[in-house]
Amino acid sequence: MVEWTDAQIRILIDERRNRNEEYHNLGRNQTEFWASVATKINRDHNTSFNGYQCKEKFMNLVRDYNSMCEYMAGNRKTRRSRMGTQYFNEFRTHFWGRPEDDFDRIRNINSSNRRRRGIGGNNTPAPSIGENRRSRRSLL
Repeated sequence: MVEWTDAQIRILIDERRNRNEEYHNLGRNQTEFWASVATKINRDHNTSFNGYQCKEKFMNLVRDYNSMCEYMAGNRKTRRSRMGTQYFNEFRTHFWGRPEDDFDRIRNINSSNRRRRGIGGNNTPAPSIGENRRSRRSLL
């Protein structure tokens, strides 16, 4: 098991936050991204982490955050963790999520407008007049 210091975790989080857009633009292959994060940590702290370890540590931090959310919501199956507590406020911003682009903004505006006008929701068409009469007769 690899031991991480708070200073090393700080670099890991900062790199992931500051390079979030780059991370999401890489598509499915983020191996080089995590390798570069490992290189920075290794250079600054004379360690020998690899990209896989950095990725796993970050994913565990996200998992700890999610567990803390469940714990705070009253889920008895989850428990507090030191990491989850220590970094909870920072992770509340969901800085690791995919950044919104122009298409997302337009979609969100359109969705908002549709909700405001009462469009959308249940897209089941209204029954025809013939179906309506049959339904009424079966109720009588």
